[in-house]
Amino acid sequence: MLSYTRFFSRVAQNAINFGLVLLISEETGKAFLSSLLVLALVVPSTVTGIIAGTAADVLPKRLLIFLGDIVRAGICFYFLRNEGGVAGYYVVAVMISTATQFATSAEGAILPSIVTRDELARANAISQAVGGAAQLIGLGLLTPVVLRLFDSPRTLFGICAGLFAIAAVQAWWIGRTHSGRQEIGGEPTGYWWLAGWRAMRADPRVMHAAIELTLLSTAIIILSGIIPTYITEILDLPVDIGAVILSPAALGVVLGLRVAGFLAHRVPHAALSSAGFMSFVVLLGLLAFVNKEADFLGGFGYFSWLNSIQIGKFDGGAVMAMVLVFPLGFAYALVNVAGQTVMDDRVPLHLRGRVGAGQAAVSALASSLPVFFAGGLSDLVGVPPVMALLAAVIGAVALLNLRQPRETGLSGPRLAA
Repeated sequence: MLSYTRFFSRVAQNAINFGLVLLISEETGKAFLSSLLVLALVVPSTVTGIIAGTAADVLPKRLLIFLGDIVRAGICFYFLRNEGGVAGYYVVAVMISTATQFATSAEGAILPSIVTRDELARANAISQAVGGAAQLIGLGLLTPVVLRLFDSPRTLFGICAGLFAIAAVQAWWIGRTHSGRQEIGGEPTGYWWLAGWRAMRADPRVMHAAIELTLLSTAIIILSGIIPTYITEILDLPVDIGAVILSPAALGVVLGLRVAGFLAHRVPHAALSSAGFMSFVVLLGLLAFVNKEADFLGGFGYFSWLNSIQIGKFDGGAVMAMVLVFPLGFAYALVNVAGQTVMDDRVPLHLRGRVGAGQAAVSALASSLPVFFAGGLSDLVGVPPVMALLAAVIGAVALLNLRQPRETGLSGPRLAA
């Protein structure tokens, strides 16, 4: 039931997020303003997310999931009654992102308490697969179909309101089994809003995993702001059609999750995350120059068919993008599952919500200025140099993180000081 409520709510959330990006892109045509919308969707993680994480640790988690979904359904109805141009889109983005923090923090905190420790890797893989499938349906199917067939944002938001309501009902049926984990100690001392940060700092392995997840989240947040421009300028396609072209990334995530849970307990975390990050960085750099790569490969006999593809505006560059995003999603899944499993395994249950919210807040802070910078720079010099720069920066930071001394000889959860 946790997977069901996550699926329905994430289909709606992805559809709304992409719908807002499309609406702003169509009305303004500026990558900077699209990046500003992405920032409006992630900034609530820095303040509201900390409050939501604490609430997830001390209040009934099913109630928080229910309220988060019901409030998001209400915001959709608010949009139906008060659709108000570009400014209204930003208001809706901030409101719905704020409500999302409470639902997602509770969902993340409840997972380690309803599965056993030896099933955490598989449970995280299932959770990420649910998110990937929901992303594929929300971004690649629901939003493009509804906006293209009905040309009505109101219809899209009405459907999403119904999906949130279904997710709210399902939240009450989440099982009440317990993981059987033994916890050490009680509530941490000090400022409550720093509890998650102190828990991460207390365990080097958790801190390394949090940095890896932060790098991934930051890259995805920045990419979300420039992808509409990438689709229109590089692939020369309408944004909604281009999103379908890039949907193999979600399939790559699903496939990666099928093997990530298996590998998480058989391959050292450092090796798994290193391989995933190296692949992610290289593929992201290649994705920035798909047209040039298609032209280059088209000069060889085995790949000459790339020069023959011309279905409307769909050409060899779009084919290269489809080919590259599939393993990109696979690499993302490897790193994500490895990091989430470390955090779920080692963070005490009574701190899991605050640690998750703290990591999300760090991701939001780390991406805030870069989102603005990437959007403005894309308008000035184009998307490919910005994507290449992003790949280089996250690759360098990932290498520095791997060079830090790692904790050895310890297992089991650690308590924050």
